[in-house]
Amino acid sequence: MIWDDYLSAADRDRLATTGLTGPAGLGQRPALLVIDVSWGFAGDRPGEDILDSIRRWPNSCGAESWDAVDRIAALCTAARARGIPVLYTTGRARGDAWDVGSWSWKNSRTGEQVPATPQDRDANEIVSALTPEARDLLVYKRKPSAFFSAPTATHLRRLGCDSVLLTGTTTSGCVRASAVDAYSHGFKVAAIEDGCFDRAQSSHAVALFDIAMRYGAVIDSTAALGHMAALAAPSAPALPG
Repeated sequence: MIWDDYLSAADRDRLATTGLTGPAGLGQRPALLVIDVSWGFAGDRPGEDILDSIRRWPNSCGAESWDAVDRIAALCTAARARGIPVLYTTGRARGDAWDVGSWSWKNSRTGEQVPATPQDRDANEIVSALTPEARDLLVYKRKPSAFFSAPTATHLRRLGCDSVLLTGTTTSGCVRASAVDAYSHGFKVAAIEDGCFDRAQSSHAVALFDIAMRYGAVIDSTAALGHMAALAAPSAPALPG
């Protein structure tokens, strides 16, 4: 698994003995969650190294973002074809940043007003390769989890969902927080390894390890596509439109 290189021999022995593993994460009525795949987190130049991208987009994850975007796009197409709900999240703040709150405590670049290279895109706008379609849902949030002070759980229950397939960014931040809260709300959880991305490979791998050990399953996009293809087609559209 992606996290194997980050586990010591002692860690492996302990895990083999304790048998820790998360619950099964694949339900029969999933929703696909696309977490925070915005210009601010992906940058606006596919393939650009993170050290160049963060000059314009301080929160960018660089080139790895766009590898994941391609896979997420395929997952969205497959989900819509099977009537599986697609939910997007992104941030939103007041123009004066009054409600940024605790985000500013952990990022020394929060106060920057002018990026090194100006751009005319809203940092919270979903990247154009993944623009939500009419039947998709867009949820605005102010904290890491897709569920905290947001209507996500209500939407999922209204749609009859029993599970979530998680994609997006950052794996160690908003994806992991969303996995914890989805599990806490009683939904099965599966994080899609190559549909998530982070600024550091170690953070990405260890966050997926935490999800796999405690909250659900970690699968790749091929397995996710196979799971969706095997599901019975719904008798009616999940959303109007």
